[in-house]
Amino acid sequence: MVFRNLLYDKNLLRINKLPCKVICVGNISSGGTGKTPTVIALAKMLQEENKSVAILSRGYRRQSTGTVLVSDGKVTFCKWQNCGDEPILMSQKLSGVPIVADENRFRGGQFLVHKFNPDVIILDDGFQHRKLFRDIDIVLINSSVSKFNFNYFRFNYNRESLRALKRAHIVLLTKTNLRTPNVRLINKINSLGVPFYKTTLETEKYIENAKGEQLDLKLFKGKSAVLFSGIGDPDSFSKIVSLLGINNISSIKFRDHQHYSNADLDKIHTKFIASRADIILTTEKDLLKINKPEWPLYSIPISIEIDKNATKHIYSLLQ
Repeated sequence: MVFRNLLYDKNLLRINKLPCKVICVGNISSGGTGKTPTVIALAKMLQEENKSVAILSRGYRRQSTGTVLVSDGKVTFCKWQNCGDEPILMSQKLSGVPIVADENRFRGGQFLVHKFNPDVIILDDGFQHRKLFRDIDIVLINSSVSKFNFNYFRFNYNRESLRALKRAHIVLLTKTNLRTPNVRLINKINSLGVPFYKTTLETEKYIENAKGEQLDLKLFKGKSAVLFSGIGDPDSFSKIVSLLGINNISSIKFRDHQHYSNADLDKIHTKFIASRADIILTTEKDLLKINKPEWPLYSIPISIEIDKNATKHIYSLLQ
């Protein structure tokens, strides 16, 4: 990774440029920073400024290859298995935003430009994908990590060391309302001279069932729940549940982007029955992959609130 970045820095490897603005949202760890809700928040923010927006993703762990049109902004054309769980979730949360999955980001970007001609393409999870030029690189860091956690040679779940942040235009410290950012981490970012801002993880005043019905959150306060998730930061999910006044009896943690087998579902249901909990709770990303309408299964919708100074900075860079 270090050698490849050096080749790009020296212009010895080609970087392809699209005829529109590109904002990259990425990280230097292997997950759990809140990329998907941040991409959704940025898309909505740009729409409010009357920008036409599209999203380009690789569709991690999808069972297909090549260019796949996930959504034209109105209709979702594929199942999560063929385009990835995160692109499907984004298509459900956004209106008027075309979404494409492609492991070749330049090819996928060309498709979006040719078919939709957007003002801005948001590149989802592309900080290490340097073949595609971007006007703004935004890197997310979970505020719970410390400087020590980013010793690249000690923790193999990190993609790059903190020094890679020098390539970023902006750093966003995420979930700062769940955990106070580590002082050593902030000092390190300051020493690199990269501007950083804070974001918070917010919940809606309702939870959703498998049918997409929204139920008042007050109805679930004091209820007992079995939690399960296949996300990069399951501890944050548990903390959110606790803050909402729902009693977490037990948590089952699966790998990020889990494809749930029958054995996995049996494990969840067995735990639920044995615990005598009232409900089963999971994330929006996980719920869309499970078809169990007979279960008392719900998800907690979340969103990202971005510091207003960060949005001003992003707008100025887009100029």
